[in-house]
Amino acid sequence: MKTSHFGFVKEADAIAAAGYDAIELHIKEIMSFDDFEFRRAKQMLRDSGLASEVFDNPLPLDVVIADDSFDFPFYRDYLRKAVERTAQMGGRYFVYGNGKTRSLPDGVEKDTARKKNDQLIVTLCEIAQEYNITIMMEPLAGAICNSVLSIPEAYEYAKKLGCKNLKTLLDFRWFIAGGHDYSDIVEYADFIKHVHVDNPLLPFPERRVPMLGDGFDYGTLFETLKEISYKGYISYEANTFDDFETDIRKGLSLLEHYNIYSYGAKEEKQMGA
Repeated sequence: MKTSHFGFVKEADAIAAAGYDAIELHIKEIMSFDDFEFRRAKQMLRDSGLASEVFDNPLPLDVVIADDSFDFPFYRDYLRKAVERTAQMGGRYFVYGNGKTRSLPDGVEKDTARKKNDQLIVTLCEIAQEYNITIMMEPLAGAICNSVLSIPEAYEYAKKLGCKNLKTLLDFRWFIAGGHDYSDIVEYADFIKHVHVDNPLLPFPERRVPMLGDGFDYGTLFETLKEISYKGYISYEANTFDDFETDIRKGLSLLEHYNIYSYGAKEEKQMGA
C-alpha cells in the first residue's frame, strides 16, 4: 500500500516532508491555472518528489448535468483539457465524486437525466482512455447524492456502460455512513482502485486526518485491505486541521501502528533492521 494526502500544489513540500508517497490534487485547481502557473505547478510537484497519480472531481462541483443549462460541448472540451493537463502531471486516475453534479434533481424527468449522466461518463472515459487514465466512480451517501451509493452499484453501473476504464474506489466515510458490510471490499477487491479515509464520526463537511485515539477503530478497515492484498493508495481526505503539519504526521503514525508504511519510511525501517 502507498500513502497519500489531499492537498493543493502549494502544500506539496509539507506533505512530502511529513513522509507521504503522493499528493491527491483537485482538478478545479489545475484548471484554474494559466499556462505559466501550470508550468510552475508541474515544476513544484517535480521538486517535491511526490507522485500525483490521483486527481479529484473532474467537473466543477456546482454544475448539474441534469440541468437544462448544462453545456455539454463546453464541458467536453473542459474535460479534455483536464485530462491533458493532469496526464502531464503523472495522472492515472480521476475520482468521480461530484455528488451534486451527478444527482437527479426533483422536477426533472429521471430517464432523461440518467441518459445525460451516462453520456457524460462515457465521454469522460473515452477521453481519459486516450491517456491511460482510469475513472473511478465514487459511491457516496444519500445525504449528498442520489445515484451510485455503494460499491456493488458502481460495479453494475460500469458493467452497464461497458467502459473498461470505469472502476470504483472506497471512500470510508460514505462506506460507514451507508452501513455497508466489509464483505463488499472483499467481493469487489479487483474493482477497487483507490481508498479515501478520514474520521467518519465527525459531521460532514468537517473531515479530519484519522489518528490514534480519535474515537474510531480503523483496525477492521486496514486488516480487510491487507486481506485483499490491496496495493493502491490510502489517501487522507481531510479539510480541517488543528495544525496541518502535525496532524498529517499523526495520520502516518496511525498507519504505522497497523504496519503500513510509506515507501521512504519502509526503506528506512529495513535499513535500520
